[in-house]
Amino acid sequence: MLDIKNLPEIIVAPRTDPLYSCHSYLTKVPIDAIKPFVENFTKPGQTVLDFFAGSGMTGLAALSLNRKAFLSDISILGKHIADGFLTNVFSEDMREAADGVIARAKNSIGTIYTTTRSSDKNKVELVRTIWSFVYICPSCNSELVYYEHVSKTGKVPNECPTCNSNFARRSWPRGKDVPVQVVISGVDGRQIEQKISDYDIRNIRKAIKDIRQDQIPSLSIDRDREMYSRSGLGKSGMTETKMFFSPRNSIALLELWREINALSDEKIRQKLRFAFTAILPRASKRYQWSAKRPLNAQNQTYYIAPVYYEWNIFDLFNRKVNATIRANDLLFSNRNLWSNKIVQDITYETSSADKLKHIKDASVDYIFTDPPFGSNIFYSDMNLFHEAWLGKTTDYKSEAVIHTTGKRKDGSDERYEMLLQKAFQEAFRTLKPGCYMSVVFGNSRGSVWGLVQRALRNAGFKSSPVHVAILDKGQRSVKGLNSGSQSVVTVDLILTYKKPKTGKKANNVRRLVNGDTSALINGVIERLPDGEAKNASHVYAQVLKEAILKNLELDELHLSDVLIALSNMGYSINRKTGLLYFES
Repeated sequence: MLDIKNLPEIIVAPRTDPLYSCHSYLTKVPIDAIKPFVENFTKPGQTVLDFFAGSGMTGLAALSLNRKAFLSDISILGKHIADGFLTNVFSEDMREAADGVIARAKNSIGTIYTTTRSSDKNKVELVRTIWSFVYICPSCNSELVYYEHVSKTGKVPNECPTCNSNFARRSWPRGKDVPVQVVISGVDGRQIEQKISDYDIRNIRKAIKDIRQDQIPSLSIDRDREMYSRSGLGKSGMTETKMFFSPRNSIALLELWREINALSDEKIRQKLRFAFTAILPRASKRYQWSAKRPLNAQNQTYYIAPVYYEWNIFDLFNRKVNATIRANDLLFSNRNLWSNKIVQDITYETSSADKLKHIKDASVDYIFTDPPFGSNIFYSDMNLFHEAWLGKTTDYKSEAVIHTTGKRKDGSDERYEMLLQKAFQEAFRTLKPGCYMSVVFGNSRGSVWGLVQRALRNAGFKSSPVHVAILDKGQRSVKGLNSGSQSVVTVDLILTYKKPKTGKKANNVRRLVNGDTSALINGVIERLPDGEAKNASHVYAQVLKEAILKNLELDELHLSDVLIALSNMGYSINRKTGLLYFES
């Protein structure tokens, strides 16, 4: 029986489970965070809707609980990932097909991943190569190979090694990137680093001259794309997706992709295409090196670090195939492997959230959805990286985002609010009377929260939700650890609304006046449990939660207000952990 009290107030769902980590997609919600809501608001056999479906996590949660699901999104990559997850294969068949694909692709590229092990002069296959930016000193015109001047602790260089003038990454011109180290298996089987050799350089030059370089799938990242400006692509000249892959990796990816698409078994082909697109960020120059350990790729931008990896494509793919098999076995455990009905119960339509004509009125038992968070992430721009290989691209003009640069900046807030309102109107139309919708959202600007409130209210939902939960997916990045110090929010809210009875109007919110904002924030901070350190995002989320449940407007509740209040009350942020501490 439905009981709102069964829902947790704080949901901690780290991004480490086999399904979540199997294929990257921006701002996924782990299925363990979705399942409590699906279980509480539906019964087995009922239907869940997600109209901002992304990579289909809501559908996977529904499938694991024997529910049906309608998934919808404009994302070509999102549907590709969801279809990959939902394609069920035998592990042995996938492993055998993958081994064959790898062997044939390796044969097609020859020995370009081969190097000479310096300890015994044997030829071995490299695991990865470390590359470095080269900067040109404006004062003496000498070269600074960045890698050679980074300390073992990661401390960056501060002066020219030749003339001692101040080093400035942003203003110094760049030379050509250079390989500096290769990582191989030593005689004892352990991975070791050795300096780049003339043999390695010859292999790299051979790949550069290969005629297949002109056959690499690629898409242009144009000036009208938000990420063109945000990632500084005009300055770097990296305006084609294929530019983000090294010459060797480009050829290896091309041959691997060709072999996968030549497979006759449709399901195996789809599953291996899924594994292939999953390795693309790490297979590119966006895979960051650090003095301590690899930092992975920043999926939200096209940033390339001054020192980066060129990872052996076949090693990456082999690992991802194993990860895909584990995820497949987990998702389809305790199910009849030969039954197609379980997959047919989960449908994914490529459609805008404000146009759900394929879904009938009052036909959905519950909605769980995760809209784009304003101007935080531009999915369609980042999806180009994968969609160049898929051969289809997302219609970015229909994306629910707030532009902060370029021609589309003017009126962007209003367009975003109107698209959300129309999407929530479709949610209201398709949801059965008396049923519920949960919306995941996070933003550091109160004005964005305010327009979400208006969009929900104008669509017919009550402003005050029946339940608000804080979602903590864990932290990964340095920005995340310094939550609040860089206007970064690392926790989100899950707001649950009930579709009112026919004829009932949505209630209005009350404006914050006469110091309400300060009183609300200070009240939350004063109630912080003694000895229980939280980051600024948790405090901000708690402030938002209280305001929402009190039916207050959120327009004037910004993360910056919380940071100021915390500082005034003696709190600081630990730069290493991101946690708050009280300065006595």
